[in-house]
Amino acid sequence: MSASTLELSTTQARQLEERWVKMRSHKRAVASRCFLLEWEEGGKRCCANAITVDVSHSGCMAVVGADIPLHREVQLVLPETGRCARGVVVWRGHEAWDTGIAFVEPDASFWGVNI
Repeated sequence: MSASTLELSTTQARQLEERWVKMRSHKRAVASRCFLLEWEEGGKRCCANAITVDVSHSGCMAVVGADIPLHREVQLVLPETGRCARGVVVWRGHEAWDTGIAFVEPDASFWGVNI
């Protein structure tokens, strides 16, 4: 790979990140918060462990220990505080465990992190 190709790739990556930042509804903070994810599937209650990669007032990016379908309604539960929030799976990575979750109602205090 030539230096000019590498420079172009770096420039394109920076432009892409800047575009995503403008599209996001809230700032994000890198934070590792363990939580439980609950949802209904086939008439029964399911639960999986999860950990955030980053958090915001409008949700999180997380690694989830289950293959949850896109657009599934979920409940996020913080075990140490007992706080709960309703959310929706809005993004799935190419790996089954990468999951983006949007809160139904944004909550600046849910994660207990300054954003």
